[in-house]
Amino acid sequence: MMTELDPTQMVAPKLDLERAYIAQYLRGVGCDPDHIHELPEAQRHDLLCAASMFASTRLAEVEAKSHLIDEMHGGEHAI
Repeated sequence: MMTELDPTQMVAPKLDLERAYIAQYLRGVGCDPDHIHELPEAQRHDLLCAASMFASTRLAEVEAKSHLIDEMHGGEHAI
């Protein structure tokens, strides 16, 4: 019997991964994610926008790789 997945269970790992990518970006530009709130608003805004774009790009890569692997193994996304 197949159990229905709770959408909140699927979203949490994605949010965790997004937060990890944002933190990775911030550390990469020399900013401590735990202290970003101490920066001037304009600088914080710019950094968070750039970090968000980085995270979105990385998440898209992960999703694309997942679909490719699924297709290669005849999963639901197979052509």
